[in-house]
Amino acid sequence: MTSQTTKEGRLKESRLLRAAEYSGLDTTDPEIEPPPGSALADHAALSHNNTYSRLPRFYVDQVVICRNCGTEEVWPAHRQKWWYEVAKGNINTTTILCRKCRGKDET
Repeated sequence: MTSQTTKEGRLKESRLLRAAEYSGLDTTDPEIEPPPGSALADHAALSHNNTYSRLPRFYVDQVVICRNCGTEEVWPAHRQKWWYEVAKGNINTTTILCRKCRGKDET
């Protein structure tokens, strides 16, 4: 039997590999089909962004390296969608801290 820790480690590695595969994908290109696991963007919800560049059509998982501890973590597509569309974050921003370090900053 495999321990829960081992299963979680394998799942994390799998997510990191998949996110690394999507790193070169142009999410603004109208010719590209959104891959499985992506989140479709709502351009009406992105109207707060004042930019001349094209807005993304969809979000894909991204690999992020924490600025504090150096841990690699996946920033999932659904969290990106929340950040840009619900929380109204600027489309040119990305996360710089892992969830563990972000939790330390809030306390």
